[in-house]
Amino acid sequence: MLRGAVLLLPAATDPPPGLKPYFHGETFDPGDFGWMRGRFPGATTEQVKAYADINAWVKACFDEGKASTRKELAAMGVQQADLSGVPPRDLRCEAVATAQSAARHETVTWPAFQHDLEEAHPVAASFLLALRLAEETSRPRVEASLGERIVARTIGEQMLRNALDWGSSDMADAPHLSDGALYVLQAHLDIALSQRDHANTEWLKGEVKKNGWPTIASAGTTGSMMAWLLVQHADADPAFQYRALRLMTPLAEKGEVNRRNYAYLYDRVMLKIAGKQRYATQMTCKGGKRVPQPLEDEAGMPALRAKAGLEPLADYIESFDGRSPCPKTP
Repeated sequence: MLRGAVLLLPAATDPPPGLKPYFHGETFDPGDFGWMRGRFPGATTEQVKAYADINAWVKACFDEGKASTRKELAAMGVQQADLSGVPPRDLRCEAVATAQSAARHETVTWPAFQHDLEEAHPVAASFLLALRLAEETSRPRVEASLGERIVARTIGEQMLRNALDWGSSDMADAPHLSDGALYVLQAHLDIALSQRDHANTEWLKGEVKKNGWPTIASAGTTGSMMAWLLVQHADADPAFQYRALRLMTPLAEKGEVNRRNYAYLYDRVMLKIAGKQRYATQMTCKGGKRVPQPLEDEAGMPALRAKAGLEPLADYIESFDGRSPCPKTP
């Protein structure tokens, strides 16, 4: 079993029988991916059905999580929430759904996929071991400040997010993997990342419940910024993100949290629950050009960006295009 497998959260429904061998106590390990055999050519009728049952469970789990989130948001006055693309609240089904990305080529055969697993496994196991050691080494002291404890929570998730660039020019010195093995590795990294994002969200929720939102005064400039980073990545819990946004609103006006951070969180959250953003921080490609996703007030957006300390939109778009230009369209 790979270190860094997923820690589980309680769920209302149990996984189907085809997944049970891959749950070990409170962890999920995709292992030999035998539970996915029904996806590949040559599968038996029983394997195909078992895989269909797994996908039906994942879908039901997604739907259940969205219903729970909508109920929480409704209690806060949000009656209509666009939650498309939101990860499931239950970490178990998120892990299973994420693991399926290990086989991205629909035409790949089962023997070829097994070869990909064999190639990727030692790299994934080594990285996740190094990740665990880094987290243990950076674990804060008992007397650590709030800011130090927050910063320590970001070590693992930042390592994993950086590692998702494996195979790109930014990680040219990383061990080379074939495309198929790279998909397997990235699936393991994504599973580990989901676990950390869920754990960080629960931890931050507890801190906020006890002491309020971490401000610059209470957590330091870096600690307050890293608290924002954690809630930015709490995408499986939009209700908590919305609650954090409401807590940050008066603090941003007083300068007790970073206004740029607030603007980014506002756009991330409101796009998910209302379908529109305010500060044009969330972009998309359209007709070969990078443009903002839908805006609340297009005419007023430049002034709002300036008030939040954000650069002009043209400069912001240029910084994106310099890193990753939009694909050309016919």
